[in-house]
Amino acid sequence: MAAAIKISRERAERVNKALIATFFTQAMVTMAIIIRIPEIIDNLGLSKNLAIWGTITGLSGIGSMLALIFAHRLVVRFGTTRIVQVGTLAATAIQGMLPLIHNYWLYFVVTFFQAVVFSLYNNAANGQALMVQKRLKRVILGSIHGAWSLGVGVASIISGILASFLPLELHMGIIASVGFVAHLFLNAQMMNREEEKLSQIKTKTEKKVSWLKTPGIIWLLALGLFMGIWPELVMGDWMSLYSKNVMQLSASLIAIPFTAFALAMIVGRFATGWVSTKMHVNRAAMFGGYFGGVAMTLGLLASHFLLPINQLLAVSVQAVFFFIAGLGESIMVPAFYSAASHVRSIPSTQALARMGMANSLLFILAKGVMGTLADTVGLTLAMLFPILAFFGSGYLQGLVGRKADKLEAQNLENYPPTGTIPVQVVKE
Repeated sequence: MAAAIKISRERAERVNKALIATFFTQAMVTMAIIIRIPEIIDNLGLSKNLAIWGTITGLSGIGSMLALIFAHRLVVRFGTTRIVQVGTLAATAIQGMLPLIHNYWLYFVVTFFQAVVFSLYNNAANGQALMVQKRLKRVILGSIHGAWSLGVGVASIISGILASFLPLELHMGIIASVGFVAHLFLNAQMMNREEEKLSQIKTKTEKKVSWLKTPGIIWLLALGLFMGIWPELVMGDWMSLYSKNVMQLSASLIAIPFTAFALAMIVGRFATGWVSTKMHVNRAAMFGGYFGGVAMTLGLLASHFLLPINQLLAVSVQAVFFFIAGLGESIMVPAFYSAASHVRSIPSTQALARMGMANSLLFILAKGVMGTLADTVGLTLAMLFPILAFFGSGYLQGLVGRKADKLEAQNLENYPPTGTIPVQVVKE
């Protein structure tokens, strides 16, 4: 039985807008430094030792995994809003400090801590978003994650401009200061502690569920989440290198394939709410995985066969297919997160934390595999990895849907298979 949800729809809409703006702001702050990473490397004295740079950036990510062990306990004690407030402000302040660090050991410690607070607030923010989603009875995670994607795009443009005339320290200081002030305002718009308690969907198990008793569906969703995110990360990490080294594109064309993919991600995520009114987000994600895999395959094949004819033609056709792949990719994260929120035998924040931890571990392993494949069989064949991830994610979405259908037939619904996400609501 669901708890009565007593905050008004108007209040829920305001919280939704605050969450959208929060994700956008944090993406702006976090990704502003990407274009100036070479300067950070020089500051640390690692320009001739990139292996150390790769190691410390990889190991700092372990902080996000460790944070998820305590995420649910902290949310229960302090609430999602308090975690988001502290996490966003701390992560933003640290981002502004990074250009001032000139010792790579200190850089590792600081970024490790940043990964901890980033992971905690991300888990809490998604948890609050799921509360709002259930209150509004529509999928809002797409728009929220779309705001992140939009923030990444805007950050790259603004940072590219600022980097042309501002030193690194001043550039990041300005971005972090603006972000800090924005977060102070946005944090005040989120749910208070009492509203959170009233908005919780009651589960059969209110207390923490031990790791050994974690429902199997959570690990299945974690695997699907990894497969669903992986094409996006590979496109960001490797596509520019593929365009330069394999396709041998000119400098003016290198960014086009990834830009098309990233633009589609923004469009698709903001359209997720509308799509969910036409078909269940699970079914849309299943099709997204299959179409995304096919489109990415065709994009790579098109570039291979058309490059000898005309470079611009090859890039243009590839960009069209990558745009389609980006649309398929855009719905993956919202779909798996939404599914996790409907597993009744475990609190949502705990489910998200365990999915996130498993996902982080898989990423650490997968990045090593991707690099090894690129070195051994070549980057072209290594790109089969994200294509297989597309298909795997689509298959797992279909599997989750079939499980949901079976449970619903037995009146044991834990993930509604059709239509928008229902929730039992009492009259206000």
